[in-house]
Amino acid sequence: MMEAIKKVCLFVAVLATIVSCRQEEDEYLIVGDLRCVRENTAYLLKMNEMGELFVVDSVPIRAGKFKFKGTVDAPEMRFVRIGMRPPFEVFVENSRIEITGSVTLPDGIEVAGSFSHDDFETLSDEYKKIVDKQSSLMVRVSNARDHQDKKEIRRLLMEYNSYPDSMLHLTKQFVLNNPSSYGAAYFVCQLAQTYDVSQLEEIVNLFHSSMKESSYLQYLKGELKLNEKLLEGMPADPFLLPTFDFKDTVSLADYAGKYLFIDFGASWCVSTSSRLLKLEGLKNKMTGKNFDILSIFLDDDRRMISEYVEDIGLQSWKVLCDYRYWESPVTKSYRVQTIPYGVLISPDGKIALKNPTFKELRKFLLKNAR
Repeated sequence: MMEAIKKVCLFVAVLATIVSCRQEEDEYLIVGDLRCVRENTAYLLKMNEMGELFVVDSVPIRAGKFKFKGTVDAPEMRFVRIGMRPPFEVFVENSRIEITGSVTLPDGIEVAGSFSHDDFETLSDEYKKIVDKQSSLMVRVSNARDHQDKKEIRRLLMEYNSYPDSMLHLTKQFVLNNPSSYGAAYFVCQLAQTYDVSQLEEIVNLFHSSMKESSYLQYLKGELKLNEKLLEGMPADPFLLPTFDFKDTVSLADYAGKYLFIDFGASWCVSTSSRLLKLEGLKNKMTGKNFDILSIFLDDDRRMISEYVEDIGLQSWKVLCDYRYWESPVTKSYRVQTIPYGVLISPDGKIALKNPTFKELRKFLLKNAR
C-alpha cells in the first residue's frame, strides 16, 4: 500500500514539473543584471508601424536587477530602456533571457537565451564589419585622389562596390541554413530597401512556409509589391496633394506629356537644400524642354516649411505637403524610406527612373527630354 502511495506521489510530482515547464515555455522571463545603474525604472518597448517606440511594460530596478515577464505569440524585436537612457535591442521569445553588462557601454550589453537575438546579432555583426571596411576604403580613395592615382582609385572603388554583394550572399546563405529564423527575417526587413526586386524575392522565398504569416514576412512581401510597382515601365501611382500653403492642389495628371522628377525632401533634412540647388540648375539647363520638377516635403509643421521655402527662395516649381510626415499615402506608394529620394515619371505616366543619382538623372534627361 505504501509503495503504491509513493508511486502516486512521484507521478504527481513529475506531472507538476512537466506542467510547470510547459507554463514557462509559454512565457518569457527577461532577467536584467546591469552595472552602473542609478535609475529606478526599466521599460520594455515595442515599435509600431510608424517606427515609433511605445512602452508595453515597466518594472522597478533594484541594485541593477530587474525582471520582465509575459508572453509573445512569436519571437519579436523589442527594446529595453533604463530610465531615460537610449534603448537597446532585445529579441524576445518565450524563454528565459538574460541581459548583462554596463549601461554606460551600450555596445557591450549582452543578451543570452534568445535564439532569435543570436541570429540577428550574428548578421548585424557581419553587416557592421562591411560598413567599417567600406568606411576605411573611402578614406583610402580620398588619399588616392589626393595623389591622382587613378588606377588605385578604380581598384578601391571596385572593392568598395563588391561588399554589398558579399553581404547579400552571406544573408542568403544564413537564411538557407536557418529558414525559420525570426532574427534573420527582422534583419532582412532592416535592409529591404537596399535590395532590388529579384534579390528580395529570392531571400523571401528561402524562408520556411511556417513563417509566411509572421509580421516580418508580411512586411517583406509588402515591400516586394511596392518594389514591383516601381519597376521601370510600370504606371506611376496617381496622387492629389495640396501645396504647402494650401493655395492650390496638384495631381500627377497635371504633368502629362512631360518628364516629371518628384523630389522627396523635408525642411529638417540637411541634404535637401544642396539637392534643390542642383535640381534648380538642371531645370534652368532644360528650359524649353518637356521637363518639370515637383517637391514633396515630409513635414508636419507648416510654419517650418513656410520659413524654409522662403529662405531658399524656391520659386521654380511647386512644393507640396499634406503634413502627414512619413504616413503620407504618396510617400508609401512611392516607397520613400530615406530622403532625399526621387522618382522620374515619363511623359506617358510611367516610371522612368527610381531614385537616380543626380548624374544619372541629368544624363537621362539630356538624352531623352525634347
